[in-house]
Amino acid sequence: MRLVKWRASNMYDFDYMEYFTTGRESCKKKIEEIFEENKNKPIAIAINGKWGVGKSYFWKNEIVPFLKKKLNITPIYTSVFGKKDEKEIIEDLVSQFLTIENKNADAIRGFIEGTFKLLGKNIDLNSLFKFFKKEHMRDTIVCIDDFERLSDKISVQDILGLICELKENKGCLVFVIYNENELFKNDKSNQQNTEMAENKIIFEKYKEKVFDFQIHFAPPTREQFSIFMPKNLEKNFDTYKYFTDIISIDELLEDHHFTNLRELDRVNYTYKTLLKEFHLEKYPSEEFKKIYNYIFYPIAYAYHFGVKKEYFERSYGIGIGDLTSPHISMYHELLKSLLSELKYAFEFIQKTGFLYIPQLFQNLNTSTPIQICKIYLQNFVKKIIDDTKFHKEYIKEWDKENTLKEASINFFLKHKNDIESIPYMFGYRILKYTFDEEKNSINAKKIKSFSIELVMEEYRQEVLKLFNKWCDMAYNNIFNKTCEDNQEYFWINKFTFYFPLENMFKKLNIPMPQNKLVDFYDKKI
Repeated sequence: MRLVKWRASNMYDFDYMEYFTTGRESCKKKIEEIFEENKNKPIAIAINGKWGVGKSYFWKNEIVPFLKKKLNITPIYTSVFGKKDEKEIIEDLVSQFLTIENKNADAIRGFIEGTFKLLGKNIDLNSLFKFFKKEHMRDTIVCIDDFERLSDKISVQDILGLICELKENKGCLVFVIYNENELFKNDKSNQQNTEMAENKIIFEKYKEKVFDFQIHFAPPTREQFSIFMPKNLEKNFDTYKYFTDIISIDELLEDHHFTNLRELDRVNYTYKTLLKEFHLEKYPSEEFKKIYNYIFYPIAYAYHFGVKKEYFERSYGIGIGDLTSPHISMYHELLKSLLSELKYAFEFIQKTGFLYIPQLFQNLNTSTPIQICKIYLQNFVKKIIDDTKFHKEYIKEWDKENTLKEASINFFLKHKNDIESIPYMFGYRILKYTFDEEKNSINAKKIKSFSIELVMEEYRQEVLKLFNKWCDMAYNNIFNKTCEDNQEYFWINKFTFYFPLENMFKKLNIPMPQNKLVDFYDKKI
């Protein structure tokens, strides 16, 4: 399993190992095979992987338990990071070796007592190591971690020599963990760069002799996520299949390959902090609770890894396009409004460990930025649930009929007395209700989304009357300062409501509806 480069063309070198993944089970199985094929034979195994992918975590949590169970041996471990010389590394290994349970305990005890009698009890561990023989340390499993962080004061030749000494003269099984990409990297002074280059030449020259096996440790993204996935992160709600972009954790994991466990742990910290601060005393339903608590994770993930930064920046709205298209929604505009505010929360969490958004300008109702975001998110989730409820009702009609027009008309006739269904029918939806076979198929499929355009071919006046009624109700709720029940209209502004409506009626060649809400945004600059 060596790192090699494949020349993709005469102009470019393509490092296929950048895209090669080897999960924990594969690596563990390979190690098990190596042990089975090399019984009673001292060997050295190199485990190579990028920083943060969990090499040390893998060793401590999976390999060590496996070795204890399979071979009944407790490994000893040292990291070269922070060690100023080879002596410190040896002393660390020997001190652990003398404290672990060892099947050679009687021989070791007799050897040490004899050494003390001969040389005195003041002999140091480094000297004691030199006197150890194969019968004392045979089958001891040694792990040397962070090899790439080896001090420039320690000769790489000495450490490679130590590994060979452990393997060949002491009879040990040696694991060495490192990141080859960072090994002897030239990022220091010219003199140190020269020394690093020489060390790299020495390492490349002798590694084939020192290491019997080299394992590339590169777990896939989903496997890394599964290790640190928050226990309370649930996506088993009906609406999830319509989630896309940065609110779909599955799409994030599929499109953006972040495998650093430390960074994923920081995402978890941000997520837990947001959950604590945005917690609601009471949730309208279990479905609401699941969506509300879930949605913080993918947006924390997206922010932390810099996915689609445009969502977190303030900008002028551009409208949501053609309301008659099943692939158009208010998702981008509404999510951007939320995340451009939450951006400050993320920044404070990263810099201070706490969540605090400075109140630069006092709100008229004295709400804090967190309270404003909390209310906005509640409305956002409620509308998703309401939209999805109506869409599921529409799908029932679709399943009964053969044409899009028949299904749309039947849905309209069934729900025309439910004024809350009007935004859904007019295309004011947060999610895009396309289906899996529509998204993934190369060939075009039948459009299944509700069509207000087809309904108006038969019931134009009735549709417009209901729409005007809904607009009047919305206007009274939004602009009547004594009315507090305007949360379902939180999404209404010129870019999400008026411009898309204007585009739709121009396309249909129908005069714009006449009501107070439309008139207000028509005059608003």
